[in-house]
Amino acid sequence: MFKVTWEGRPRPAERPRARFSADKRTYFLYNPPTYQEYQKTLVEFFNKYQEDESLKELFDKKQLVYGLSVKLIFRIKHKGKIPFYGLRPDIDNLYKAVVDALFKSNVNQIENGYWTQNGEFYLDADGNKTIKYKQKIDDSRVIHTELLKLRVDSEAEEGFTITVRNVGKEDIE
Repeated sequence: MFKVTWEGRPRPAERPRARFSADKRTYFLYNPPTYQEYQKTLVEFFNKYQEDESLKELFDKKQLVYGLSVKLIFRIKHKGKIPFYGLRPDIDNLYKAVVDALFKSNVNQIENGYWTQNGEFYLDADGNKTIKYKQKIDDSRVIHTELLKLRVDSEAEEGFTITVRNVGKEDIE
């Protein structure tokens, strides 16, 4: 089991939006830079735990019995008296942002050759071959989730706590 707390305001995953050219014949997908920066921050946060044995074990295919269970408790500032936060952002989008970052982090990446195009290697700024990575396991291996959105009184209390564990035979009997 792996458990960690992140401090800061949780943000929802953003859907890429189509942006069309002036003649409306071509388009590209645009993802807001604020979301890209948040995603990068979360990936770097999870990268700090890449040597944590309990987390490494969770991303080892041979150790997984059925899949992963992810429990997320979001804490968001809002005035009021009830303990739960019932406003936007939607909880599924908050979940997607965190889990996507976890699966993009270094703990779930392995080297998979080099990037090429037409037999030519992509080179970085120093002239070195650019390494290609692939995920050890896909986020489809998450088979159980538990999500809560709680209201807190101050920005200092905002954040989320994530608990990831391996679902074994004793869980389904």
